[in-house]
Amino acid sequence: MYAVIRHTYKLDIPEPRNVHSTKSSAKWVHLVWLFETELDAIAFAVSLLDDPLIMSNKWLIEGAIKQLEVDRFYQVGRESVAIAEVQDSVDIFYTGEKKDEKSIH
Repeated sequence: MYAVIRHTYKLDIPEPRNVHSTKSSAKWVHLVWLFETELDAIAFAVSLLDDPLIMSNKWLIEGAIKQLEVDRFYQVGRESVAIAEVQDSVDIFYTGEKKDEKSIH
């Protein structure tokens, strides 16, 4: 399984026609999509390049696609798209117990 990870800045502009509005805000968001095949993940990652925050210059598109295909990563400033192979989760123990130990409480 493969994941496409997108780090982007989400703008919230409730009054786009009011240049004096103080209601606008923004925050970083980190998004993940899962795909069964690497080809599907690459195709979707390339489709994310249409976002003007990540691809402000159409002359860069060929290089961006190549970076996603070869390096599985493309970044402009702080905006990025990455392709990762999904790994199994590890066991996390919060109480300090080992997996085979039983609590006395």
